[in-house]
Amino acid sequence: MTSKKFTEAETEAFYDSEDSLYRSFWDEEGSLHRGYFDNLEDSQAEDFLTDCQRWNQYMLKHSKIDASSKVLDIGCGQGNTAIWLAEKTGCEVVGIDLSGVRINNAQEKAKNYPHLHISFEKASATNLPFENNSFTHVWSQATIYHIPERDKALQEIQRVLQEGGIFVFDDLITPIPEISPSGWQYVYERLLFAPNFSFESYADFLSQLGLLVGTKIDLSDHLKKSYELLSQLALEKYPDLSIAYEKMCEAIEKRDLGWGFYLCEKVSDRLTWIFDTNDHETLRNKYNAWARIYDTELDKSYRCSPIESAQTLAQVLPQKDAMILDAGAGTGMVGEALSALGYTQIVGVDLSEEMLEIARKKQVYQDLYQGNLEETLNFLDNESFDAIISVGVFTFGHVHPQALKNLFSLLKSGGYFLLTVRVDYYNTNASLKEVLEELSWRLIARQEFNAFEVESMYALLWQKT
Repeated sequence: MTSKKFTEAETEAFYDSEDSLYRSFWDEEGSLHRGYFDNLEDSQAEDFLTDCQRWNQYMLKHSKIDASSKVLDIGCGQGNTAIWLAEKTGCEVVGIDLSGVRINNAQEKAKNYPHLHISFEKASATNLPFENNSFTHVWSQATIYHIPERDKALQEIQRVLQEGGIFVFDDLITPIPEISPSGWQYVYERLLFAPNFSFESYADFLSQLGLLVGTKIDLSDHLKKSYELLSQLALEKYPDLSIAYEKMCEAIEKRDLGWGFYLCEKVSDRLTWIFDTNDHETLRNKYNAWARIYDTELDKSYRCSPIESAQTLAQVLPQKDAMILDAGAGTGMVGEALSALGYTQIVGVDLSEEMLEIARKKQVYQDLYQGNLEETLNFLDNESFDAIISVGVFTFGHVHPQALKNLFSLLKSGGYFLLTVRVDYYNTNASLKEVLEELSWRLIARQEFNAFEVESMYALLWQKT
């Protein structure tokens, strides 16, 4: 079945005409949000608005909006959430919406809050009337799926967001490409929108825009419960609509429809961003967010580093079945380089689950583990590896040199340790030099090369004595 091309004018007319209907049973204040439930099984229709407010609170908590923030609310509707955000945090909020009816309602409502920094205007998300880098946050709920040119809208959001700014939103998603006839009728045609991204492809597209996804949650179970309760709420006055909501629940079960949440950060200079890190949790989250586009972005400028490092190790390790630990495996670039040289027994460890998921798909590792190199790696046995290789892991804002002691204990006597570091890090880090001198090994080779075209690197090869 071919999707009809809907227009913004049709969406505007739909919401202008249906405003009073939705107020009569969904929310008299006009907020058309879905619920976020403490208990999916026991939730009741009379508590639905409380569950919707719980979702607002969840988004606010994770957005880090505060009094210094300037927030753009895409699809602000009647202005309720914008007013709530301003009241809760003291931030400035600008709301836009296609519906003239809803913007008029929001502007009237704003007159009751002269002390708040809020404003509303009728505008399309595909042509935002704001300068580049105007907002610290962009916020959107239940809106973007309605935009026919959603790719263009997401590009506009990226444009008006400041560097380091946060885009926090939920949206309807299309989990599978083949939509059932009932799904077309009761979801896409009834709500005037074309099939959307899947849960994962949405994150991929955002990442390609430089909106790196730090958090994503599939909320489809909560969407289904929302429409179950809405069906009950609509039944008395609007039995046909109640049936339509039941059909939407069936569509969710068939995976014709879903609901996703995404929290993104605008990051243009990924290298500066990744090195400007002070704790493990932040570092893990950053690499999780970067994982989807890491290989693509660094293929030409950085891949020489794992290749040079693997080749340096290979000069002293002729046995292809040697047990090798890739410490800080990331997306598996080192594993690929070792595999290309014929090595078959490679184990990887990394802090980031999302990076490891990319590495796993390459099928070059015997095992992959999530772990912090600065802690004892209890899942690995002491003196079990013929070689350990660590490329670009001991560097600014990353793993402390003391972690070398944990790795050293995993290396067999006579085994090799290939450590690749930036030359400036090696020359200036006193802790690194202290640990290197403490450990019982000898330096047998040092290879110098450039990564990122101009960044000098050392591949240092040690042998445990």
